[in-house]
Amino acid sequence: MSTSGIKIGHTYFCRAGFVYLMTAIFCALFGAVYEYFSHEVYSYHMIYAFGYPLCLGALPCFSLCVTKRLRLPKRLSVNLYNAGIATLTVGSIIKGVLDIYGTSSIYITVYYIAGIAMTVSALLLYALRVK
Repeated sequence: MSTSGIKIGHTYFCRAGFVYLMTAIFCALFGAVYEYFSHEVYSYHMIYAFGYPLCLGALPCFSLCVTKRLRLPKRLSVNLYNAGIATLTVGSIIKGVLDIYGTSSIYITVYYIAGIAMTVSALLLYALRVK
């Protein structure tokens, strides 16, 4: 079985939306537990890390699942978009961990730049329909 043999259809986006929803719930629970043991130190990056998979992942996937009239993206666009959301989520969690720990790093901006670049390039590929 090969991953390249997976067809991208409306059922794929229904399952992907469910996975993004579960990822958002996991990030929210992870942030709540991490901040419970952080001795009253909070980070907005940790609190709102669930927003990336929820707003950028679950909502668009469910809209592609429900609406049959929208054209479906190609595999390259889907993979870039998924990688961009994952990069933004992980970058937000790491930034939250560093904020709670009380330190900072200049390398955190690389996560946001790479995540935004991958997400925007995936949206451009979807809009331009590059073959």
